[in-house]
Amino acid sequence: MTLNKQNIILFIGIIAMVGLVVGTFLEGGSLIQKVIFLIGAVILTSIAYANKQKMFMTIELVVSLSTLLAFWDVTMLAKYLIFIGASILGVGYLIKIKHYKKDKWWPIGALGLLLLAAGFATSAVNHPILFNAFLGFGGIIVAIYSAIELFLFKTRIASIWLILNMFFALNPMLIIFHKLFS
Repeated sequence: MTLNKQNIILFIGIIAMVGLVVGTFLEGGSLIQKVIFLIGAVILTSIAYANKQKMFMTIELVVSLSTLLAFWDVTMLAKYLIFIGASILGVGYLIKIKHYKKDKWWPIGALGLLLLAAGFATSAVNHPILFNAFLGFGGIIVAIYSAIELFLFKTRIASIWLILNMFFALNPMLIIFHKLFS
């Protein structure tokens, strides 16, 4: 890819990132929040694929599936089984392609993947603390993984996930602190 294409991809990723951050400030479980989460996750999946970022692609695939689950009226148990299954498949894929040889930090990203997927599969209306805890802590952990990718491995595109997840985690963590300490 040329530098120009990389800049375009980075710009599209930033737009998706901003949309996802805005989504965390919308009413939990609203249709607009669900749509923004789905669109943002699908765009970031595409960007990770285009940049051959296997860990970010796996995270975003599972998150995309989890955001889709928010549109269906299925039991919490079914949602969690689906997201756990998708997460196991994602981690299995990373093991199968021997991603651990390239990236010894991948378990951090995998943990963030599990937490984010759990958050997107959780009803924000019925379980607001759980929803926000999963998204908040998942975002923090993916931000840590992204910082490792950016600063240790100089993976420029990781800056999208670093910034996204730092801001993405902010509102859910504020909601948790407000609910717990008010």
